[in-house]
Amino acid sequence: MEEPRSIPELLSRIRVLRAPKRLLATFGATRVDYQLISDADGAPGRSRLREGTVVSERPQIVTPDSFRERFSGFGEDAGRFARWAQDHYSDLLRALEYNFRNADLRARVLRRDPRELADSLAAETGDGAVLACPDAAWPLALMKLSLDEAARSFPGHVRDLERRGLFSPDRGEGERRRREIEALFDDARRDRSRAPQLEKALKAAGLFAQYEDRFLALFGPDAR
Repeated sequence: MEEPRSIPELLSRIRVLRAPKRLLATFGATRVDYQLISDADGAPGRSRLREGTVVSERPQIVTPDSFRERFSGFGEDAGRFARWAQDHYSDLLRALEYNFRNADLRARVLRRDPRELADSLAAETGDGAVLACPDAAWPLALMKLSLDEAARSFPGHVRDLERRGLFSPDRGEGERRRREIEALFDDARRDRSRAPQLEKALKAAGLFAQYEDRFLALFGPDAR
């Protein structure tokens, strides 16, 4: 049976049979274990079971690339799904600054009907997620699960950040940009070949004039 190719069709066939019990942490990393069931292509009456862990965490160093590369370990063909996620969850991703990494992925084919297997796993007790989806949609299913869990956790994150005086909707974008620029300056100090990337980022943000003296200082007084 041919899988539907469009993302809306694939989304309509993704089912979360058991949601994770834990909310994502405001600080540090959260590990969400999952079991994902799909048909085994070309093998009627058999199931493909994928198991692994999605790790949600803030990047240690904030750079423009760290926010473009939100998803890692979601398969070689996950690019279009990641672009869909960026477009449909853009406000959430800007607010939470999460990256998502799919770790310890294991896959096996079982001699069990997919619906029977899905019902059996969903009935078990556990903290992890259980999902069912078309085989081709497994990266999309995991991305959507991760982002929906981030959205569910967001109100608690705001309260945690407010208690520490770290949440400011009016200054969030400026603070994020400042951290990105500081990270790029650190990179350029360690490796002069990264200076063009810093210069490009400053000009794109309209901040080169503000940082020009500091930028030129990377090359010593003779560079002026």
